[in-house]
Amino acid sequence: MSDDLDFKETGSGLSQDEVTELFNLHDVHDFNEYDDTSITTTEYISPEPKLELKKIDTTFSNAFELYDQKVEVIPKLLHPFLQKVGLASLVGTSDSGKSTFLRQLSLSIALNLKTFLGFSLESKSNKVIYVSTEDDSNAISFSIRKQVDYLLKENKSIDLNLLNNLQFIFETDNLLEKLSKELENESVDLIVIDAFTDVFSKELNANIQVRQFLNEYDKLAKKHDCLILFLHHIGKNTLRSAPSKDSIIGSQAFEAKMRVVLELRPNRFKPNHKDLWVLKANFLDATQKTKSHVVEMNENLIFKATGQRSEKTQTSKSANPLLKDKVLELKSQGLSYRKIEDVLKETDLKIGKSAIAEIINKASKTK
Repeated sequence: MSDDLDFKETGSGLSQDEVTELFNLHDVHDFNEYDDTSITTTEYISPEPKLELKKIDTTFSNAFELYDQKVEVIPKLLHPFLQKVGLASLVGTSDSGKSTFLRQLSLSIALNLKTFLGFSLESKSNKVIYVSTEDDSNAISFSIRKQVDYLLKENKSIDLNLLNNLQFIFETDNLLEKLSKELENESVDLIVIDAFTDVFSKELNANIQVRQFLNEYDKLAKKHDCLILFLHHIGKNTLRSAPSKDSIIGSQAFEAKMRVVLELRPNRFKPNHKDLWVLKANFLDATQKTKSHVVEMNENLIFKATGQRSEKTQTSKSANPLLKDKVLELKSQGLSYRKIEDVLKETDLKIGKSAIAEIINKASKTK
């Protein structure tokens, strides 16, 4: 058969000449609009090249990247004491006013005040979550009202609607999960947990358990770029000694995990005055640690700076001659600082590792 005959037997019903004429009269776009023909054309689209996305591993940061961040000072929430991110703690005896102090700090952040006790605040969101385990809503309402009313007298421009920035949690079951869920929805500057011993249900003196617990909160703080501040206690009898990290009750792992530890203790001379001590803060110069900042708490539960500084005039454990002799005796037997601490733990000569080190270092310098 001829080519013409073969073409006519295709399903088009058109001769080869007719098809040719159609192609000459219409461009491809026009030809696609003919619905009565089975001849179709498809525009060829070159496939886009597939890009292989390289998975970024954030586990490692090299030294050049860290150097290139050009961080010259640790970012602070409260200058110069509290950093913006991580864990911190305020410790003291049960009657030192720690909760009142922390509620005023929280209010200052929430109300977008620029200072607290005369020290500058650098907030981002002006939002705070306060976990209260020792005071119920009635007690909080009473104290907050007194504090806010006083702050309003001093600054009439305060917008009371900003109090919505301060959220309280009274039920602490599954606390870490609750906080994590809240932080997924809204950023905060500060989370206060009042108090540590009420949310940590395991053995207080177990280093591993304490550290594992705090590690989860440290991860949460770093993930959401905020500060988590734990209220914790010191032994009441430790007020006889100079302020020290060794006075904190429980495992040493608590203090070790904190980037900052502040202590609020009653002033020895005036009942309405308190001493704010820096027990730990590696980014602060020594002058902030050798003297306290004396603050006054008025009848409206408001702390104010007095501008005074107080020396560590309390008798140091390291100055106790009986204790000094016992520590040096145990050291001469080859015991480590930790072993010496364990031996003296259940005696009247109880002492921490930092005080032990102070005694031994002083003794070595006098030889």
